[in-house]
Amino acid sequence: MTTATATTDVSEPAPHRGRLLFSLFALYVIWGSTYLAMRFALAGFPPFRMAGLRFLLAGGLLFAGLRLKGQPGPGVRQW
Repeated sequence: MTTATATTDVSEPAPHRGRLLFSLFALYVIWGSTYLAMRFALAGFPPFRMAGLRFLLAGGLLFAGLRLKGQPGPGVRQW
């Protein structure tokens, strides 16, 4: 009977503190400004049209981001 010991000495690099703080601040500003933007947007657009515009914008940004990373576009089966 043999015993095997496995030691894993994987050291992950620590995230840069400045980058982490900037990311948290950006999240705070973007998430917090959503409510203010919706307040003004609903004054000018009906709710369902505004929701449609939000989803269209989000889908367009995701599609553009994937294309910039080199991912292929959806084929006929995905549509």
